[in-house]
Amino acid sequence: MKKISIVSIVVLCIILFGGCTSEPNQEVNIIPQPQQVTVVDGGFYLSPKTVINVVKGADDLQPACTFMSTLVEKSFGKALTVENGEAGKNAINIVVEPSMKTDAYDLTVEKNAVNIKGGSSKAVFYAMQSLRQMMPVGVENGEKMDRIRIQNVQIQDEPRLGYRGTMLDVCRHFFTVDEVKTFIDMLALHKLSVFHWHLTENQSWRLESKIFPMLNDSANTTRMPGKYYTQAEAKELVAFCKAHGMLLIPEIDMPGHSAAFMRTFRHDMQSPEGMKILKLLVEEVCETFDVPYLHIGTDEVKITNPQFVPEMVAFIRALGKKAISWNPGWHYQTGEIDMTHLWSSRGKAQKGIPAIDSRLHYLNHFDTFGDIIGLYNSHICDVEQGNDDIA
Repeated sequence: MKKISIVSIVVLCIILFGGCTSEPNQEVNIIPQPQQVTVVDGGFYLSPKTVINVVKGADDLQPACTFMSTLVEKSFGKALTVENGEAGKNAINIVVEPSMKTDAYDLTVEKNAVNIKGGSSKAVFYAMQSLRQMMPVGVENGEKMDRIRIQNVQIQDEPRLGYRGTMLDVCRHFFTVDEVKTFIDMLALHKLSVFHWHLTENQSWRLESKIFPMLNDSANTTRMPGKYYTQAEAKELVAFCKAHGMLLIPEIDMPGHSAAFMRTFRHDMQSPEGMKILKLLVEEVCETFDVPYLHIGTDEVKITNPQFVPEMVAFIRALGKKAISWNPGWHYQTGEIDMTHLWSSRGKAQKGIPAIDSRLHYLNHFDTFGDIIGLYNSHICDVEQGNDDIA
């Protein structure tokens, strides 16, 4: 008789018994690590009969509820029902408590229910992401299950920093809308709150312009020509970010990193003719993006027109948007810009101007391990907690 190895027996057991439910797991591995985690014996079994129950909340809880409902749909063959009512058993009970900090949440998994309390709908969404990370990986892949075990746990969590973002450069390398959505979903899984979309560069202008369509022409693009995002797709991604608890911040880099603009119009952005064209484009961008901020670049360029940056900031503000600018870049005084974005070791936060710290945080170097070391050893503006000056 042929010998059967221990490994074969284990594999056979997994095939026979492993597909119906997730195995008990006493570990709770959540990234980023929550402020407080207490693991308790036992687990809650999520099933197709589990209800998402909004005990106290608002209409804007729909994205968080829909997200959890559809997350398990492939595994169960049906989405979870969302109801309004008193806290109950076999339910994910949700309470929005305005007295809590906006992004803070409490998550308690008990034998009979999951209880979520958050300071806002965003906080509830973050709690859902912790719950998502506690599920078996098969849920992400739509593996068929009768029920999903979630470890009993008590979690209290809130982010140290309000602005938790990643920038994606789609100019040097274009990504499809579906690829961008996948990227945003992975950011949301890790509770990032901002998707910074770098849309213009020397190589290309990736956002559709209906008033100047030649800007997107292959003749004016030096890398991956013919690829750009329509205004409808841009609006779609704004909505996708909102449904994932994230803010989309578009960047139109000016007056540097703008060779694609110059190839198209034969004018420098800082010239009178260039500024007239740029303002028409900025109006179009602001109409396309239903978001509060526009990132304007200003890095790595010689400013030949000292009125350019102040005039463009004033113009953007008049359109109802707040402006963000790279640092090093244009030199601002308090009140002259809404937020600065530190990108090199020379970047310095300024009192009275909120700062985003991206120094030493790039992921496009040749030394991947060097990037990882830099990220894990970084200290955001050398502070433990965000404040009015440190976004």
